Amino acid sequence: MENRSPYVLIGAAMILFVVSLVGFVIWKLREGDQTSYAYYVILFSGDVQGLSVDSPVYYRGLRVGRVQDIELASRRDIQRSTGRERLSEKIEVTVAVNSQIDIRERSYAVFEKPFIAGAAYIQIVGRLESNEIKPKKKLGDKPYPEIREGASFLQATSTSAQELLTKASVTVDRLNALLSDDNIAALGDTMRNLSTVTNSIAKQDPAIQSALAQLPGAVADFHQTFERLNKLSDSLSLMAMELGPQDAATRKALAGKNRGELAKTVDETRAALANINGAASQLNKLLAASRQPVQQFSQTGLTELSLAIREVRELTANLNIIATKLERDPAGFVFSGKQGYTPK
Repeated sequence: MENRSPYVLIGAAMILFVVSLVGFVIWKLREGDQTSYAYYVILFSGDVQGLSVDSPVYYRGLRVGRVQDIELASRRDIQRSTGRERLSEKIEVTVAVNSQIDIRERSYAVFEKPFIAGAAYIQIVGRLESNEIKPKKKLGDKPYPEIREGASFLQATSTSAQELLTKASVTVDRLNALLSDDNIAALGDTMRNLSTVTNSIAKQDPAIQSALAQLPGAVADFHQTFERLNKLSDSLSLMAMELGPQDAATRKALAGKNRGELAKTVDETRAALANINGAASQLNKLLAASRQPVQQFSQTGLTELSLAIREVRELTANLNIIATKLERDPAGFVFSGKQGYTPK
């Protein structure tokens, strides 16, 4: 019996240890998590590969909760450009956040996934400039408040990298098209033509040198012509000031200068026009004074003149008859049909 007693004690100790361990586990499970949580919904439009239930949720770097549920959700969104409804499929993630943490209205959630090692998680970025706090609802008290989706640095970097690779691929395709056999042959022809042109220019070097030597003389002639044009413009300006309205500035500019021939001619023309205007005024007065006699002549004088012209015509006809009779028989006309003396 004495040899068996140590084994009995060891067995009893092991049984007691296992019972104690099971009791501790049962007590811990019954105790559970006593933290009070508020539940929110996040809708991700992209992939959330690696995210699972109980994945950690961080707020400004501190772990404040966990992922409660993940499921697919279909929603109808309105396009801003066309205003039409579009059916879209998003990933609805329900998160449990410590109720002592205030999630503000302008806060947003970001899906983060490490480059090399580590589990995926959700990072909530707080916007402290907003004073409005989202409501805190318990489990089952749906609908839960929604936290809008934001773009993480990793997603923005991957998107930029994809766009960069796409642009690089397009650039390479264009370079391949540019360096085709036809383009290389055309470039070779262009270089040969350019060489021919440069050789021709080199052969014409004496003519070019001669043209360059004549260039200073041409520039001097141009300066002389330009000076003449300046003088002509000054003369035209003086003529315009002489012929135009004589204000104070114009009289000051013309002070001490002789009047031009054109200005003198214009002055003489103005004087002649003034005389003609005076003569026309006198003629208008004369016509006004003789208007009444002319009207009387047109009313009575023309009638009398027509009667006088008729009498003159009758007199002329009678005279023609008398002249005809005189020519034919002067004696008969004189003696009125009586026979004259006839000598025996």
